[in-house]
Amino acid sequence: MNATADNKINVDDDNYFLLAARVWNNQKENYTTIEDSETSIKYFNNYPDAEKIYQEGGLSIFPNLKGKDIKLDLIHVRFGVNRLVLSRILV
Repeated sequence: MNATADNKINVDDDNYFLLAARVWNNQKENYTTIEDSETSIKYFNNYPDAEKIYQEGGLSIFPNLKGKDIKLDLIHVRFGVNRLVLSRILV
């Protein structure tokens, strides 16, 4: 899993994937922003690595969210434009 980066320094700025995870609160109305302090983000150079972690529930890279209901988004960023690829709530 060497394509996982803890920050954006190790990924291509024009084409990368990210997993965004945050605690799920069914009373909150806006889950569209990922640039808040409550969101944990991990960056990937390629889709297969990002999708594998997404399918596993993301807890291997977000251990602080273990035991909580979380919203997990897989996003493709191409030339600065975010495109939601997959999204789910894990309870």
